[in-house]
Amino acid sequence: MSSDAQRHPDPAAPGGQGLRTVLALAFAADRRRATTALCMFVCQPLLKVVTVYLLGLVVDAADKGSLGGVFRYALASAAVSVLVALSTRLSLHVSASLVENTSRHLDQRLQRLAHGIPGIEHYETTGYLQRMEMLRTERRRLTDGLDAVGLGVGNLLRSVATAVLLALVSPWLLLLPLLAVVSVAAGHRSERLQQRALAASAADRRRASDILSLATDPDGAMELRLFGLAPRLLALHHESVEASGKALDRAALRGLGYTATGWLIFSAGYVAGLALVLNQYQSGSITLGQVVVVLVLVTTVNLQVALMVRYTTIVLRTANAGRTLRWLEDFAREATRRHGSAPAPTGSAGDILLDSVSFTYPLSDTRVLRDVTTSLPAGAVVALVGDNGSGKSTLLKLLAGFYRPTSGRMLAGGTDLSTVDPARWRRHMTAVFQDFARLEFTLREAVGAGDLSQAGDDEAILAALESVAATDLVERLPAGLDTSLGRSFLDGQELSGGQWQKIALARAFLRPEPRLVLLDEPTAAIDAVAEHELLDRYLGVARRLARVSGTTTVIVTHRLSMLRDADLVLVLDHGRIVERGGHEELLAQDGLYAEMFHRQANAYG
Repeated sequence: MSSDAQRHPDPAAPGGQGLRTVLALAFAADRRRATTALCMFVCQPLLKVVTVYLLGLVVDAADKGSLGGVFRYALASAAVSVLVALSTRLSLHVSASLVENTSRHLDQRLQRLAHGIPGIEHYETTGYLQRMEMLRTERRRLTDGLDAVGLGVGNLLRSVATAVLLALVSPWLLLLPLLAVVSVAAGHRSERLQQRALAASAADRRRASDILSLATDPDGAMELRLFGLAPRLLALHHESVEASGKALDRAALRGLGYTATGWLIFSAGYVAGLALVLNQYQSGSITLGQVVVVLVLVTTVNLQVALMVRYTTIVLRTANAGRTLRWLEDFAREATRRHGSAPAPTGSAGDILLDSVSFTYPLSDTRVLRDVTTSLPAGAVVALVGDNGSGKSTLLKLLAGFYRPTSGRMLAGGTDLSTVDPARWRRHMTAVFQDFARLEFTLREAVGAGDLSQAGDDEAILAALESVAATDLVERLPAGLDTSLGRSFLDGQELSGGQWQKIALARAFLRPEPRLVLLDEPTAAIDAVAEHELLDRYLGVARRLARVSGTTTVIVTHRLSMLRDADLVLVLDHGRIVERGGHEELLAQDGLYAEMFHRQANAYG
């Protein structure tokens, strides 16, 4: 686990921070309903004890022959019962609305949390991934958290009121609630065991979920059938589910032993308490009404213990879920704090300098980039080439501010980018990555996402599509720019990989006058016939941007024959820049670039 994860407390540890986080979540989502629900859930259990107390007064009044007393106390008891019934129905309605609003608020909060971190290192950090998986599993603990806390507090107050009434009859009866504490403690211990098992098995559950997604996702359907992988995936899924299930079952079995012991101790006290009350009534030291109250309360103590154990368990799990959310938010703040906050360089970015830049991915010991020192001239088209795994895509991600160098510096216009707010830096660039997003919106929205200020400007969107030779897509789709894309819509149009990539490119080129353009295999999903034409278009766009705003374009492509017009070619090998120069210059050197070029030329015949 990363050091970031280790600096934060274990979410299974006890404490009030988790409950405060859960309650604050509900109040932030809907303060009025949260206040109403909390008050009703706290008061309802207490009113049930009041009803029993009034029943005792009715019995005593009847025993004394006081019809007026019977009428008054019976009327009061009926009023309290009606109040309980009405508040119960109202609380269900209020609670349902509150849960829905809290769920919506939580979704937005988690999205802000995940995307608010400037980089993407957290997607490769074990502590972050495990706790995100725990939140997905325990999501209802957060959305229903206020209900659980309110009912837990209400039942606690009911138990206190019950204890007071029992003590008025005989202090010895207080042993019953005290014995209930043993059962509650046993439930607490059982819950701690479950939480530790849940945390320990998060990786197995995440693996099972990933395998299920792979098995049911249409994208992998052909290869799964071609290579006969279905039985293997079933076996791996079963293995992961079994490993997770066994860990949880062991914890549940151990917890059952603690819970059973607590219940046996309470049952012994229950029998002794009944014998004590009957003996006191026979001696005349308590009234008939008190006997009735005790008999009713003693039978409900059994239920109250069950509720206390239940709500103690639920509240503990709710607190743990709250602490997990708090951990993630602390993690996000810490990750954001480590990034710079200064504004991006103004005007043209100037030359981008890399000074002894090295990089190692989280949870890895292998350096992907090694002491890279070079410059990317302002207004130039720079090509990165090299075999798979040489560090090309990683270098683009560092330039985009998604990762920070493990060592070394990157400077733009003389400004160290480690001091610059990555979000501000990215406002002045545009990019297309190999793993581009397939935004399943309308075509207009899928392209307009590249620059929200122009999202409603059809002329700008069509110009972006034209720049990547994709205007024919508009003509082919049934509703043009208003056509819904992808499987998320009933009437959504599925596209080819090349068409999706063109949309991603159009989205990138919608942003006006970027200082830096990053293109990672921009034609990888496009057929070879159209590839040359498209690369020529991209280079044409790059030249225009260079003239207008001094834009630097960095492109990664496997087609070396198309790099004749690049101003600079950087050849990477095992994370190092081993050659630098123009296309013809590198061919003349007869080094690695020349070898790769001739090998590729021979392959294409």
